[in-house]
Amino acid sequence: MNKSDYNGVYEELVELLGLENTLKIHKHFRGQQVNFPMRLYSKDYIEEYLIKNYNGKNLKELSKKLDYTTNWLRKMLNKIEFS
Repeated sequence: MNKSDYNGVYEELVELLGLENTLKIHKHFRGQQVNFPMRLYSKDYIEEYLIKNYNGKNLKELSKKLDYTTNWLRKMLNKIEFS
């Protein structure tokens, strides 16, 4: 079979993930509408990551790595500080 033999988003998934993984996704989620959040990581993970990795000077670097704005990370740091 050719990737163009697959319907809509499945064609893209075959290209990105391969046929085997696409079939797993189809089997598990077929018939459902799935939305992927813009952010990959949970707030709990971000909080733990900041506690372990923030050194007082590397907020911009962490912002790029985690794909959150420096302002949002600063708010998280304030929340951690006052917890």
